[in-house]
Amino acid sequence: MILVMLRVMALSLLRDRAGLVLVFVLPPLVFIVFASVFAAGASGRLDVRASVVDQTDSADSRRLFDSLQRRLGGRLTRSPNAAALEDAIASGRVDAGLVLQGDLATAPTPVTVLIHPGRRTAGEVLTAQVNATAGQDLAELMLRRDVARLGPILDLTPAQIDRVTGASAGFAPPPPFVAQRVLSGGDPLLVYYAGAVSILFLMFTAMQGAMSLIDERTAGLRLRLGLSAGGVAPLLGGRMLWLTGLGVVQALVLFLVAALVYGVPLLTNLAAWAATAVCAAAASAGIALGLAAACNTREQAQPVSTFAFLILAAVGGSMAPRFLMPEALQTLGWLTPHAWVIEAYQTVLWRGLVNTTVFQAWTVLSSFAAAGFLAALWIEGRRRL
Repeated sequence: MILVMLRVMALSLLRDRAGLVLVFVLPPLVFIVFASVFAAGASGRLDVRASVVDQTDSADSRRLFDSLQRRLGGRLTRSPNAAALEDAIASGRVDAGLVLQGDLATAPTPVTVLIHPGRRTAGEVLTAQVNATAGQDLAELMLRRDVARLGPILDLTPAQIDRVTGASAGFAPPPPFVAQRVLSGGDPLLVYYAGAVSILFLMFTAMQGAMSLIDERTAGLRLRLGLSAGGVAPLLGGRMLWLTGLGVVQALVLFLVAALVYGVPLLTNLAAWAATAVCAAAASAGIALGLAAACNTREQAQPVSTFAFLILAAVGGSMAPRFLMPEALQTLGWLTPHAWVIEAYQTVLWRGLVNTTVFQAWTVLSSFAAAGFLAALWIEGRRRL
């Protein structure tokens, strides 16, 4: 009997394509995403986007810029002034910044690293890259710094000579060479994770509600309801409105907890938060209705939606911060609603702005909602024929 049960269960799994995908495809895909994120972070090979304000424009500063540009793989740009650099860091266009001031060979702290309070890892990586660049690629500069520190000494002792000549062999710059300054504004990671968790559970909540569409179809209620209500559109429209409203309430509860317990500034821009919550809930409802319409049974819809939502969450930044991801994954994340929801909440609540990025996020999320709803309408209309 045991062998018979084993055979029955094995055949059942082999015939369930969605189950096979969930068991054998989803775990490796999620592993690849997390391995890409945390392997890069552990090795220090984060794809840090940085910008530089060069207030000296000297030969040494240009050499430092060129060396850092090579180390960062071309992800280093120039900013016109410190104010523009801080704005770029705060808006997320770059992860960290450098300000070069004074003579790099003699000034006490000629380099200042500007660090975003929510991306301290990026600032530490940039600091390490500056130190490594100065130590390995700017040996002559470090030699001059060391000599200047010795003062006007004409007769050097052997120990002093060893110290000076050692600078040309990978000399690590002294701590005063690089200073760090963390920008003000609190910890935006609280807003980040509030948005990330919100969109993650909005998807699953919407899918649970959308699967009633399958139940009604299976029981034969959909056809009778459709005939009495004048078609499929009113039925799907009612579900869309309900799931969107439910999602807004769910998001409100989560953000209220975040505001009361962790001080997330929900009241900073409440109207813009509400618009973002509506767009996020509508996008989740549309995607869920589209998936439910495409599936024939609950047994099929459950693993398919779980697979889709976990992949979207992993790539979109709901499971790990996007700024820790390799550049390719960060770019791919913009194809998910998660990345747009997180970016909109951060801009609206942490930065207190309603700018082009927020309008783009609302547009993209509304497009997800419309596309999902229209797909569900088309699929259910064809089923009726």
